Amino acid sequence: MKTLVEDMKQHLPIPARPTREIQQYLRTKGIRFSLDRDLMIVEVFDSGDMGGIMCAIHGDAKQPVIISITHLRINPDHPLSGRIRAYQEKRIKCLSRHGNQSFEEYEIKPKPTK
Repeated sequence: MKTLVEDMKQHLPIPARPTREIQQYLRTKGIRFSLDRDLMIVEVFDSGDMGGIMCAIHGDAKQPVIISITHLRINPDHPLSGRIRAYQEKRIKCLSRHGNQSFEEYEIKPKPTK
């Protein structure tokens, strides 16, 4: 059986919408996304138990942004939406048991361009 990450890679790009919380956080960093427009997940990777499934997204921002899948909403019509939602719910429960960390503690900054 393929992992969720492997299946997601087969379906790229995947349209998604940001949660209000991540939209507000990114706005403080100067990155603006509309809650009403789809973002495109263009890459996914598993960052292990600490970070979970991470997504590189394109949307209104000028450069890709890396966001945890837990901060994205997948259209219910997408073929992987049920599996993604199940993963999100399990991940959120796990994070809440271990004390959810703030966004700032896991901030990922883009590499400087040469």
